[in-house]
Amino acid sequence: MRLSPVLHKDGFMDKVTTYSARRGNVFVWLASLAMLVSIVFRVIWLTKAGGRGLWFVIFGAVLPLAAALFLGVRLPIRGEKYFFVTVRPAMCIGICCIYSIIAGTFIRTRGLKLLGISGIVICIAQVVLYYLTFSGKISTKIPALLVWAIPWVMMLASLIGLAGGRASASFAAVLKEGHFISELAMVLGVIFAIFSAKKLPPYQEGDPYRYRYGDRLDGRLVRGGIPLDKVSPYIMVNRGGASNLINYSIDASGIERYIHKKRKDGLKHFGTTHVLLASYVRMCSEYPGVMRFLSGQKVFQRMKLTVKMVVKKDLKLGSPETIISVDLYPGDTAEDVYEKFNAAVEEANAEADLDSGFDKLAGLLNLIPGVFLKFMIWLLKTLDYFGLLPPELLELSPFHGSLFITSMGSLGIPPIYHHLYDFGNIPVFIAFGAKRTENVLNAGGEPEKKKYFDFKAVTDERIVDGQYYAAAFKKFKALLLRPEILDEKPEAVKEDIY
Repeated sequence: MRLSPVLHKDGFMDKVTTYSARRGNVFVWLASLAMLVSIVFRVIWLTKAGGRGLWFVIFGAVLPLAAALFLGVRLPIRGEKYFFVTVRPAMCIGICCIYSIIAGTFIRTRGLKLLGISGIVICIAQVVLYYLTFSGKISTKIPALLVWAIPWVMMLASLIGLAGGRASASFAAVLKEGHFISELAMVLGVIFAIFSAKKLPPYQEGDPYRYRYGDRLDGRLVRGGIPLDKVSPYIMVNRGGASNLINYSIDASGIERYIHKKRKDGLKHFGTTHVLLASYVRMCSEYPGVMRFLSGQKVFQRMKLTVKMVVKKDLKLGSPETIISVDLYPGDTAEDVYEKFNAAVEEANAEADLDSGFDKLAGLLNLIPGVFLKFMIWLLKTLDYFGLLPPELLELSPFHGSLFITSMGSLGIPPIYHHLYDFGNIPVFIAFGAKRTENVLNAGGEPEKKKYFDFKAVTDERIVDGQYYAAAFKKFKALLLRPEILDEKPEAVKEDIY
């Protein structure tokens, strides 16, 4: 279940123009077809081009093919909800067009130098207007359509120039190699894509959240905050260097009393894990900032509260294990958490070898030779950095979520400070141990035995400030001391203010 729409404090949903491209729109399929044509003719051209150096590989092959493939595939699949959230396809195409202008034969003829310089300016304008249009900063598509149509005239002019005089051989070569057709089809694909974007009606209270420029599939961009919040991710690049550690020892009497009550009510497998998860979920209803995550040096608010945990078939060495994923909602009660969590565990246990979707994916990756596997992981990290991983992989990944939780008590050891993963975007890792007994002095000065529940948390300090974390974990501790509160739904589920 996704969170309800998050409104900025100035009510941005009422002011920003948003777009959608439905799959039934003919321009969606024309754009995909144009990109397919561009890919085919570029591949034909590349097979004849031969080795031309690194710059040619990057700007003449990798970027244009990636941009055409990204736009051509993503538009019919994701266009209705969140295609127009990035300028990267247009930027890649614009950069490649600039490279073509600089490296092309027509710019070397004296009479067309001015045309080449104008082409570079136009390519920059294409990217800028694409961004201004689909980020909602201007409310009409006409400027973007016009500026993307201009290259057609320029390419036609270049062909006319190449067809005359000493450049006629170059003209024939361009047509024969397919480079010109590829460029023309790629620009046409963007024009069709812009045509396919339909302006959505004004936002109404209660409408689902509308993805905007800059959002990811799994989170919306946090657009507020102080300037330091925007700079610190570039200073503290890895989660290891941005981790804060916190340790709590809590009187376990309230937890034990609550577990006994819930089991008496019929929840026979109810235990410490459910209490901890329900308390964390309730904390998120009041402090939603802890659901943020950092990716690509930007902070995002996660669209749903996803918890990851390792489960084993049994507690024997070598016993199969897997990672379960549970989607929760900040308004869930302890019983809601119990049912959702147990359903995920039972589904995992139903598999003979605890093979989750990620286990099967990992098995496929293991078939790739080491050197190529290293490249594949680098590619996945790069796609994740830019928010381009498909939602199917995000769902399978154990490294993408709101919280990773692990029980050390079942292993018979105290909780540890578990590191955060640099791959993925999980911002909080909590490890908890078994309840322990300690001799303490009571109010009368007499020694007595008390049970304590220990947990340690590692947090990414870049998503919220220290004061926010302190307030959130104080609330978390208070809920663990009085878990009976978790039987009732919260009065309200707060939304992130940015």
